[in-house]
Amino acid sequence: MTNHMSERVLLAVFFIVNTILYFFSYDNATFLEGADAAQYYAPALSFIENGEFLSFDGKPLTFGPPLYSIFIAIPIFTFGIDESAAAIVFMQCTLLYLTGFLSRYILLKFTNRFGLLLHALVIFNPNSLITAHLVQSETLFTLLLVWSVVMAFKILTDFSIKNIILLGVLTGLAALTRPIAFYLLILWPLFILIALMIKSRLDVNNQPVFYINRVVVKLLTIILIGGLVLSPWYFRNYLKFDEVFFTSNAGAYLQAQYVQLKNKGSGLSVSSANKEHKDIFSDYLDKDGKSNFCLDNDRHWSCNTVLTHASLGAIINEPLVVHIKALIDSWGTLFLAGGASNVRNYLGFDGKSLIVNFQNNSFHGLESILKLVRDMDIFYLFIFIFTTAFSVIFRIVGIVGLFYLFKNREWRPYGFLLVEIISIFVVAYLYLGQSRFRVPLEPLLMLLAVIGFLYIDKILKRRNRLKYDEIK
Repeated sequence: MTNHMSERVLLAVFFIVNTILYFFSYDNATFLEGADAAQYYAPALSFIENGEFLSFDGKPLTFGPPLYSIFIAIPIFTFGIDESAAAIVFMQCTLLYLTGFLSRYILLKFTNRFGLLLHALVIFNPNSLITAHLVQSETLFTLLLVWSVVMAFKILTDFSIKNIILLGVLTGLAALTRPIAFYLLILWPLFILIALMIKSRLDVNNQPVFYINRVVVKLLTIILIGGLVLSPWYFRNYLKFDEVFFTSNAGAYLQAQYVQLKNKGSGLSVSSANKEHKDIFSDYLDKDGKSNFCLDNDRHWSCNTVLTHASLGAIINEPLVVHIKALIDSWGTLFLAGGASNVRNYLGFDGKSLIVNFQNNSFHGLESILKLVRDMDIFYLFIFIFTTAFSVIFRIVGIVGLFYLFKNREWRPYGFLLVEIISIFVVAYLYLGQSRFRVPLEPLLMLLAVIGFLYIDKILKRRNRLKYDEIK
């Protein structure tokens, strides 16, 4: 089969699979099953009607950035909210397909083989595929993140101001989609500098061959350009609230981290963990002479700083063993969960209460997980087995790929860069590991899996040659 024919078959199968998924979903599942969907479509509706980003309660959007709301405002404005679901799914599936295409450019740094395989693994990944059918910002964010990685890889071989500017713009846009990219924007100069130093030492007798001061100045341009992209949102917040900030979600995010830490690390129920956090927050407000307004309005933008400090202090004060237990669960879920719940919810199968109870009740490790599996009906169990097996298999092959990536000296700078990028997400999600949080990492994890297949293929061919030589 020719390459052009393979591409057409891939696109045709992708179209058919997504059409079937959408056909068998229930009405408005795209909006109703998207996690925090109202956080995005409420500002989108407000933007269409008033030219402002407001939530349903009429308060200005501060909890997140606006780009995804702008993105879905286009089909909502064109078709109306009740008829826009199909257009949103089509647009996001198109972005997913383009993300797979961009991922192939990253793979070219390592090999010109298996490009179609990587494309297929990215677009048919169950976690990414079902997310593209929901009102969630991950699909748009993933495209911008992967495009940013493509530009970062280009900088390692073509240290031009054009590539640096493009990287700053793309990462700035990514941060306007999901705030976590803000940390990547700040860390790009360090990450790329480390990769350049490794590459330089490998290229020329283990000695750096570039003028580090000039390189650092150019790399800091990434932050400057990204900052310019973010500046309108900063300016908007300053005009409305007379205070400079990007988003107000850090405190609530750390609060959620603490609740999960207590749930997974100490076995408390979610309600008990929330009550404990409220007591800690109340004590913090009393000691600092702060108003109790924030105790009942912890999501208010003005409470972000005090909630951040109180939650961070509560997290730090937990015993080490509690952190270890919670991290094992969180990172295990982040990397191995397959997104079965999203698939089941989207197709309208029973079982949503199982996950709700699993998340809210006291956590007892493997015993709680096994009980969840035993209580699943046959359809949910099949989806769970398939999606989890997909994740587990490709994580194992990905570990092989990671080993090969660092084993090959020429690839090592790119390997460090990939690990640094993945590490940001692992550290940021900490105790909140979920399958949907892995969506932005899926193309990079699938890339590692393909490199693993490349290494396995190399070993098998070497063994076959040895057997052939023995026969001769």
